[in-house]
Amino acid sequence: MIEGARELTLRSPKDARGVTKRRAFPTLRRFLSARLALPSAIVILVAVAMAIAGPLFAPHDPLVLSTETPSSTPSLDHPLGTDKLGRDVLSRIIYGARPTLMVGLGAVGVAVAMGTVVGLLAGYSPKLVSYPLLRAVDVVYAFPALMLILGLIAVLGRGLLPLIIAISVINVPVIARLLRAQVLTIKERDYVTAVRALGASAPRVVLLHVLPNSFGPVLVQATVLVGYAILAEASLNYLGLGIPPPDPTWGGEVAAGFRYIRTDPLLSIVPGMAIVLLVLSFNLAGDALRDALDPKLKGR
Repeated sequence: MIEGARELTLRSPKDARGVTKRRAFPTLRRFLSARLALPSAIVILVAVAMAIAGPLFAPHDPLVLSTETPSSTPSLDHPLGTDKLGRDVLSRIIYGARPTLMVGLGAVGVAVAMGTVVGLLAGYSPKLVSYPLLRAVDVVYAFPALMLILGLIAVLGRGLLPLIIAISVINVPVIARLLRAQVLTIKERDYVTAVRALGASAPRVVLLHVLPNSFGPVLVQATVLVGYAILAEASLNYLGLGIPPPDPTWGGEVAAGFRYIRTDPLLSIVPGMAIVLLVLSFNLAGDALRDALDPKLKGR
């Protein structure tokens, strides 16, 4: 007995270091253990790197016109060729990652911030406050998303900021309703009841106990919504309602190259595949994040 305890005592520092190492960042380890989580994360990081440091990666200026190399085929100087105006396709795709990610991340960030406030008030406040908020959310949710976006752009005009505002407005009800459902469940838990019984104020209970335990599903939903926001941005740019030319955008590049789809398909296929790959990566990352935050859902 004593020898066993002594052996345990002698081995405990080493074991403690091993346990600490194994328990470090458990959510991150579960996220990376998913089959397609790491490739998805790499694609997202590459897109973020292109958006932040585009001039370092782009071989040419995406706005410079060239009459010497219009519609050229891929070469060492132009790896993806040039468009009808002689602009380098690869450079325009690299620079186009910036507005795409700014709209996707910015719109979802604004939607999460506003939806979190609305969801907390609707889930934890009395009916005098929660009922008008829920009806306002239902009104926004009742409008078709495309019609609401087009109406907001018609009022606000074209550009990066109007795109962020329009896409964020349609996502606020999604976040608000999801967080409200979580708050209604969490606020009835025993530990929340105990904290209230100890005399904690309502803001303290909400910010320190209800919100942290309710935010996991919101984070997963936000990751998936980034993909939808990128698709919405690309669709609006394709329709000519987004960022005006000559600034490069992936949706605008697809639209500009579509008229030459038979003679020069790379002009549309390459930016289109970039959109598909980035949106798919965000969706797969959202699935992996869901499994990491709640391992009981893994495999269902």
